[in-house]
Amino acid sequence: MNYSGSITDVAGITVGHHTDLVNGTGCTVILSKQPANAGMEVRGAAPGSRETALLDPLASAQWVNGITLTGGSAFGLDSPGGVVRYLEEQGVGVKFGRTCIPLIPAAVVFDLGFINSKVRPTSEDGYSAAKNASEYFATGNVGAGTGSTVAKLLGGAASIKGGVGTASVRMPNGATVGALMVVNAIGGVVDPNTGEIVAGPQTPEGFADSIDLMIESPPKDRGFFRNTTIGVIATDAPLDKIGATRLAIAGQDGIALAIRPSHTANDGDTMFGLSTGTHPDIVPGDVLHATTLKVVTGAILNAIDSAETLGGVLSAADAKAVKNEPTT
Repeated sequence: MNYSGSITDVAGITVGHHTDLVNGTGCTVILSKQPANAGMEVRGAAPGSRETALLDPLASAQWVNGITLTGGSAFGLDSPGGVVRYLEEQGVGVKFGRTCIPLIPAAVVFDLGFINSKVRPTSEDGYSAAKNASEYFATGNVGAGTGSTVAKLLGGAASIKGGVGTASVRMPNGATVGALMVVNAIGGVVDPNTGEIVAGPQTPEGFADSIDLMIESPPKDRGFFRNTTIGVIATDAPLDKIGATRLAIAGQDGIALAIRPSHTANDGDTMFGLSTGTHPDIVPGDVLHATTLKVVTGAILNAIDSAETLGGVLSAADAKAVKNEPTT
């Protein structure tokens, strides 16, 4: 595979998870030790989010303290409240007199019904994830990726387990770009370097091509999103809010390279860009764009590779093993 590294290779970035394997849900918190200039880009038609209006380049807030990615659909938006509470206790956020207000935008994936639709990430779960955030964290069936699945065009029984993945690149001038992705897509996952379908709807012949299936056998329009890929790109290269927004735009291009089809009517694909600005050198925007493509696609591939069978949904590795079992 063509991925390596972690989003926490960007100095000052930490990650924490709350994981509920029994009920198939969770949340993931990405925190920045120093305030980070931030932007976002939404290309899915059905996103779920909180506090994202402040990321508009015209909004007065110039930075954020982190991002929450959560399962539980709209119900999971309780979890960032716990992150805010934890950071307030640490004295982190915008100071207004004696009050400290942490800025934590959030986005959700739809994992309701993966195992138990009645259990969703809570404020206490977000608090726990923030409290446990560190440079070292797990990937696969953890946090917001616990209930994530991909390649759903032939239904749940033929889908593949998704999850959380990460990757990073250190550029020649020493600046770093890292990504963390929560992969929960209706489309299949393709390695853009080789064209190999690494996670597709299962058929007796192997993984099917999701684009061909979308054209030849369109799924029933369910009228509500059940699929979303969300993520964060972080860099220590100095960027203003417009630059951070363009970083998020590049992240969406990375999604389109590795998840096919992406940005559908039933997806809420949302990307956040963070700049800690601690590296002394400015990096040209096009260089950052190219690097972001590499780390986002790498993180998506890492999510599929790290995921394990859960809730009756096979991992890509287990699905391949079943396909290759000798017949008697």
